[in-house]
Amino acid sequence: MLKKPTTVFVYLLGAYVLIQFLWWGYHLIDLTRASEHTDQDVSKRIVMIIGEGSVFLILLLFGLWKIKRSIKKEIQMARQQHNFMLSVTHELKTPLAATKLYLQTIQKHNLPEEKQAELIRKALDESSRLETLVEQILTASRLEQQTLPRLMTSISLKEFLGHLIAIQEKRFNISIRVNDFEDIQLETDPLIFTNILNNLLENGYKYGYSEQGMDLTVSKDSHAVFIDIRDYGKGIPLEQQDLLFKKFNRLENEETRTTKGTGLGLFIARECARTLGGNLRLLKVDGPGACFQIQMPYDK
Repeated sequence: MLKKPTTVFVYLLGAYVLIQFLWWGYHLIDLTRASEHTDQDVSKRIVMIIGEGSVFLILLLFGLWKIKRSIKKEIQMARQQHNFMLSVTHELKTPLAATKLYLQTIQKHNLPEEKQAELIRKALDESSRLETLVEQILTASRLEQQTLPRLMTSISLKEFLGHLIAIQEKRFNISIRVNDFEDIQLETDPLIFTNILNNLLENGYKYGYSEQGMDLTVSKDSHAVFIDIRDYGKGIPLEQQDLLFKKFNRLENEETRTTKGTGLGLFIARECARTLGGNLRLLKVDGPGACFQIQMPYDK
């Protein structure tokens, strides 16, 4: 990771070059004035020195700005990758350690069948969690390389959402309210569309959980279907909103975090929406919480 001293060195070097440029420019003008030339020739040479010097100065300042921007980007990327490595390490170790413990308990102890079945179920749950993590990483890679396949088909949006929400309500033990809307036949890839909704609902539960649950609102116009997912938690800090959909970004510090995750969920959700020809954005809301809007193309 690029450290602060590197940035300071670049700034000092840039300042030194700038000062030296101005200093030599001053001497060139001074020498031109002291030369045995007519006033008209001196004026032309001074204008030429100032003109060429101005171009050089603009290029120098532009170069310093690009270097500063590049260093800032590298530092941010290095920090995100560091956070990602910490989060993935934690997310991989936890289910592996739990599964190992459950299986060792079954192996070393003569347990009743009921207790064995419970431990086997927990081990399978942890295995599924590990499988989901690996699938998230692979999906992010495919999306970045634009190699995620699409299998488009027509679905009943009301039936699709009803089934998906029932599963998520049971999974998170949370109330997800859906507005009454006229059924829509949507042309989409059901697996990719499910990935978008699952990531947003899980994100809302992890970071925006409250007793009010969540609201899912469906609306449409002549060209698009809109699905708003609203939670009533703490919301998203303003300084974090520009980074929401970038890879590896998490609202919590990986050293002290209390929620599970790798920082890929919102990146995957938005890129999946774009893969289906739509988009995903954060809406402004009155009151607590956050609201994400999925936009999907729709033709009557």
